[in-house]
Amino acid sequence: MDYTKLVTALKENDSEEVNRLVEALRPRLMAFLRIHMNATDADAEDCAQDSLIDSLEVIKSDRIDDPKRIVSYILTTCRNNYLKMQKKRRETSMEEVSETQSQAPQQLQSLLDEEQKKLLRWCMNQLKEEYQRFMQYWFDHPDAHTKKVAAEFDISINNAWTRKHRLIKKLNECYREKSKL
Repeated sequence: MDYTKLVTALKENDSEEVNRLVEALRPRLMAFLRIHMNATDADAEDCAQDSLIDSLEVIKSDRIDDPKRIVSYILTTCRNNYLKMQKKRRETSMEEVSETQSQAPQQLQSLLDEEQKKLLRWCMNQLKEEYQRFMQYWFDHPDAHTKKVAAEFDISINNAWTRKHRLIKKLNECYREKSKL
């Protein structure tokens, strides 16, 4: 869909066209936040709405240099608003932690970490051997570029990226199921 029409519709006060384009754009923004930022449905909905309002005000005040990049601008606004919302939450939750509260004993944390590792190993062992090697490579080289991983496994970059994210999802589901989360 051509969202440059959004700039034109706002400048021409064509509220019907603006509403139609905004309604088409909102689900895209929410999906972006859920997929790329791991936002909850409620957070994605709130953030998308706020970002659209902010973006429409910027367009109305004629502060958009290139109408062709309006979607990129709105996505960036959406991402930044979500990150600000998360930062504010973290700061609030950190303020709620009392200074008198102490950390759990290190031994307990070590036991929990070991239990998590056991569950992850169990889930990894449920994967096909080829996928185990693939994920182990990522665990051993967490900063590796997808291009390098694709070359290592003789697959396309898109296939490497897709495989990684599908396997992570599968491991997450297995982990949740086994740990009863």
